[in-house]
Order: sequence, then structure tokens, then C-alpha cells
Amino acid sequence: MKSNKTFKYVMYVTLVHSLTYFLCGVIFSNLLRYDYWWQQPGVSDYFRDYGGTANALGPFVQIIRGLLFAFILLPFREFFKAKKNGWLFLWLLFVGIGIIGPMSSAPSSIEGVIYSKLPLAFHFIGLPEVMTQTLLFSVLVCKYINQSEDKKSILQNTVLMAIILAVGVFFVYTIVSIIFALIQKVEINTEHTDIKNMLQFYLPMILTFVLSLISKPKLIFRTLIFYAGSVLIFALYQGLVLEDMNLIYDFAAPILPAMLFYWVGLMREKSYLKSEKSDTIET
Repeated sequence: MKSNKTFKYVMYVTLVHSLTYFLCGVIFSNLLRYDYWWQQPGVSDYFRDYGGTANALGPFVQIIRGLLFAFILLPFREFFKAKKNGWLFLWLLFVGIGIIGPMSSAPSSIEGVIYSKLPLAFHFIGLPEVMTQTLLFSVLVCKYINQSEDKKSILQNTVLMAIILAVGVFFVYTIVSIIFALIQKVEINTEHTDIKNMLQFYLPMILTFVLSLISKPKLIFRTLIFYAGSVLIFALYQGLVLEDMNLIYDFAAPILPAMLFYWVGLMREKSYLKSEKSDTIET
């Protein structure tokens, strides 16, 4: 029982980190024009090309970082749970040790300002993203720690889980697309990715959200509907809009998202059954 609880915690923390990192990265990179700053003198020598392969692999690497954070924070769960504003303590740890005061000349850090040749303005460009992402991460993780023992878990919050799962599916599609590009030796350049190309991923994301809000038909049939609907969306969109259909991708890409959809749905069903059983025992 204890090992199962720890496994769920580790998976949740990893997912929350990966999703918040991905969302904040997409939002702030467009708002603050990272593509412009990456080309500036000093910055271009410090970072790899913006929009290149290394940049595209960022979401995949966050799974490893998420696991690292989960295991590091594992012994401190009770501390954050005992504090009224545990999320604030966790966030301040990130801000103090991870962002402003790391023992390296990282951007936005004290030593980065002193010892690196990065433009002073650049140190402030990245702050909104890392501050927001670590804040969201801290709030969501501490919320989970405090609610994990309650009767109504986060899994039973239908709308919240639908949003998380929809973003998770989008995240998985991004990783699958990168893997396909690497296998086919296609040059990856996210700098020129436009809304026309990204819309093919937003549509399955909407499908995920809608199917997550309903409880009928059975989970296995909803999963099959999700898979078939995703294949159809990709095939039609690529054929009619992008005029570049890839049937191998269309049928293979939705497999992992469909597995994620089924797994989360299974966990939710078990959570509901456990809650109903607990209510029956009490009455």
C-alpha cells in the first residue's frame, strides 16, 4: 500500500513538472520573443540554436528532471504537509537555491550576472517563465500532498483531470513527433512552427478533454473512440489542410496518447470505487 502511494506521488510530481514546464515554455517563449534574444551577441554563444533539435528535445528531458524532483522531495512530504503554506516554502526553495542562488553562472542568477557575459537584460527575460513554472509546480504538488489522504482525491475532480489529461496528450504528441522526425532524419526546427501545423495537435487535445468529461460508454470504448478519432483528425487535417499525409504517423502517433488516456481513466475508476466502498463502510 505504501509503495503504491509512493509510486502515484512520483508519477504525479513528474507529470506536473513536465506539463507546467511545457505550458510555461510555450507561453513565455512567444510572449517574450526568445527567438530574438537567442540571436543576440553573448546569448548566441551561450545557448544552442533556438528552435533546433536540442530545443525540441526539451519536453522529453523534463521527464527525467521531474523524476529527479520527485525523489528529492520524497523525504520532505510530511514537512510541507505540516505547514499551512507549504507551497510557499517549496517555491522559496526553488527561487532561492535553484533560480537566484545556484552554485553556477546560470542565467538570472547572482553568479550569472557577475561572472557571465550574458547581457544584463537577458537575465530578466527568463525570470517570468521560471518563476511562474516553479510556482505552479509548488502549488499543485503541495495540493496533492495535502489531499492524498482525503476521500475525494484530485483524480475525482472531473474538470481538473480533463484539463491535465488534455495537456498531457498534447505533450506526448510533441515527444512522438520529435521521435518520428529523428527516425526519418528530418531536420527539426521549432522556430518556424506556426499555428497551421500546431492545430493538428490541438484538435486531439480538445477530443481528449471532451471524452474525459463523460463517463459513458465504457472506458475501453471511449479509448477506442479517442484512438480512431485522433487517426481520422490527423489523416483529414494533413490531407486537406497541410497537403502532406503520412499514414504511418497517423496510425502510430495516437497509440501512446490512447494508452495514457486509458491508464488515467482506469486510475479514476479505481479511485471512485474506493471512495464508494469507504462511504458504504461508514454508513
